[in-house]
Amino acid sequence: MPSFACRDIGMDCKFQTTAPTEAELIKNIAEHAKSVHKIDPVPPDLMAKIKKAIKK
Repeated sequence: MPSFACRDIGMDCKFQTTAPTEAELIKNIAEHAKSVHKIDPVPPDLMAKIKKAIKK
């Protein structure tokens, strides 16, 4: 199951998430980025960094 943690991209944040698919995981990450980090939308360079940090 794909997983992601903000700290994997150097953020000082304890957020971690898993989802059955990478698409659902990206949705969870985007919602977190918007509500907690006030990043909306997630810029392409940051999304690329996030995608590289996803553990499969």
